[in-house]
Amino acid sequence: MTKKFFSKPVLLTILMVLVASFCLPLLSNFIGISKVHRIIYLFLLVNPLLSISISWLVRRFNLNVLWLFFFPIVFAISIWWRFAKYNYWLAGIYLILSLIVYLLVPATKPIQED
Repeated sequence: MTKKFFSKPVLLTILMVLVASFCLPLLSNFIGISKVHRIIYLFLLVNPLLSISISWLVRRFNLNVLWLFFFPIVFAISIWWRFAKYNYWLAGIYLILSLIVYLLVPATKPIQED
């Protein structure tokens, strides 16, 4: 259990989620990017690509399916903490997108890490 938790794909997933959920929105706010551009570029382009990559990592490295829920939950917490409440619907879209990609990516043999 702990060996799988501290594997490279899991740590990479955690890092990507924290950066996309907290650091990038705060950085875009600090730089002065408008709300419209933040929603378009960050919430509608970058974050869906992140949810696609997370679902690919989960499927490719045979991680627990519950990792698909990690990004939408952390995103919803960051939205509650900092941004407008109407952005909650994006967490559901990220979850649905992750589940669709997870089901479309073919299962592979477990990859052994070094």
